Amino acid sequence: MIQYKCSSCGGEMTIGGSGGFVCPYCGSKTFMSDADFRGNEVFRKKLLEYYKAEAENKEYDYGTDTMWKSNGNISYTMNSGQPLSVKYMYKYNYNDFECYLAKETVVYIFNNEKCKNRFKEGIQRLVFPEADTKLHRCFPKLKMEVSLTGEKEVLVFERRPNFYPVYLFEPLESEHLAWVISRMENICCELTYSEIQHGGINERAIWINPITHEGALFGDWGNVKALSGVSDIKDVRRTAISIAKNEKEPKELYEFLHNAPAKDAYEDFEKWDKVINEGFGGHRFVKM
Repeated sequence: MIQYKCSSCGGEMTIGGSGGFVCPYCGSKTFMSDADFRGNEVFRKKLLEYYKAEAENKEYDYGTDTMWKSNGNISYTMNSGQPLSVKYMYKYNYNDFECYLAKETVVYIFNNEKCKNRFKEGIQRLVFPEADTKLHRCFPKLKMEVSLTGEKEVLVFERRPNFYPVYLFEPLESEHLAWVISRMENICCELTYSEIQHGGINERAIWINPITHEGALFGDWGNVKALSGVSDIKDVRRTAISIAKNEKEPKELYEFLHNAPAKDAYEDFEKWDKVINEGFGGHRFVKM
């Protein structure tokens, strides 16, 4: 194992969180050069694994989720006889199921197995490009599936910190609405790639992280069907208008939202990219 000595005080340096080493005694920092890594590929691999693990730990740090608070608690009995308790912030009622926004999960309680299977099969119809590394993060990730007494069924999905339905942040200024539309246009491209339409994109289905500007699509996945038109990108427009503070400015935004979509999600994304460049001055991160 390589040991690094601090050039300032001689103390042994430890791995820091910014891609290098830090002295725990005097605070000095240093970074490894390419020359330092030559002949130490094993160490290099372990260092990269460490940084990846550190990034994943930060991504699931629910201590950063200061918006979340418990507004209710509901309990069911599983077929095993054990209780299933859900502390939730918000509850959403659908025709055949209920959805709970919990601290670390999104919990769906279905009236019957048929409804649960239709929902789960809708998500399973997603097909991701081989080169995709992040797109799957935009869709529900199943953690647990259980059966309750009374023939009710449960699907429990992962909820990463700071993800909430977009309507909680309305009305959105145009500069913030822009990145939300960008995420949804990208999601619609994935739906098109999978040759399906979600059929339920609205302000409760679109979830966003206002800190990282990521987006995800929850809502009702029980209405998924074969792709046959541009209903999803029309729904993105309708939702954007409903949560906008002023969709008339810039004019490029207004024209995009109130004109007909392109023939498919890919061409529509290209149209939206022109709006970003001409109406917003290009891609840039504006803190929400």
